Amino acid sequence: MTRLGDNSWGKSAVRLSKVRRGQESHDFHDLSVQVLLTGDVDAAFVQGDNARVLPTDTMRNTVYALAQEHLNDDIEAFAGRLADHFVAKEGIDSATVSMNQRRWQRVGPTGFIGGSSETRAARVERNSEGSTTWGGIDGLVVLKTTDSAFAGYPKDEYTILPETDERLLATSVTAEWRYASVPVDTTATWERLRQALVDGFFTGWSASIQHQGWQMGEAALAAVPEIEEIAFRLPNQHHISFALDRFGMTDEGTVFQPTSEPYGDIRFTVRR
Repeated sequence: MTRLGDNSWGKSAVRLSKVRRGQESHDFHDLSVQVLLTGDVDAAFVQGDNARVLPTDTMRNTVYALAQEHLNDDIEAFAGRLADHFVAKEGIDSATVSMNQRRWQRVGPTGFIGGSSETRAARVERNSEGSTTWGGIDGLVVLKTTDSAFAGYPKDEYTILPETDERLLATSVTAEWRYASVPVDTTATWERLRQALVDGFFTGWSASIQHQGWQMGEAALAAVPEIEEIAFRLPNQHHISFALDRFGMTDEGTVFQPTSEPYGDIRFTVRR
């Protein structure tokens, strides 16, 4: 006997931009939104009956329609408004709305410069048991040229990596934090937490990317009492020393070869 397992349906990569025109300045939002629903749609798979399958095209249109009134600086609230809209529909058990917002640098009251890889993230899940809200950051690229080491690790017949007490350390921070209580001003909270991550990376010596990440997690929890936990992904962006002595030169240890692949992939969660 065959049975249907866990399933969901939704719309991903809904690109949305919005201008909010004030008397003295304008604000600009640039988001990518994902909507995922679960519900009683077994018949769609098993019998080809679409009576309960809300079209993903409708989900896309809803994002644009609700953005006009409800999208402002508080993107967590907008995600929550969308989740409420969908989960209220008959046959929908849960709605998870995720979004990433690109950062734009203001130039005057009505101008902006883009191009950064960094985005602000938000995720809201609604179901019959309640609601959970996450904030996040993605693509925060940081690098420091000192105060990082890597030594004391196990070695076997395939280990060739030399120990070091001084190296370049770089990563692109992806972090998601779960709110125990959602703050009134999520934008100010996000900026405060971002600064805590930056300070946690650049302040103090670290023995590894794991050790550095722990310091970042501690700084985040101390800066924002409303969050219960923060999960990290810290890919190690390697800068490998290029051996110039092979060319008869004096190698001063200042020239490196950045590599994108393969990379160390470190993931962990820091909780209260």
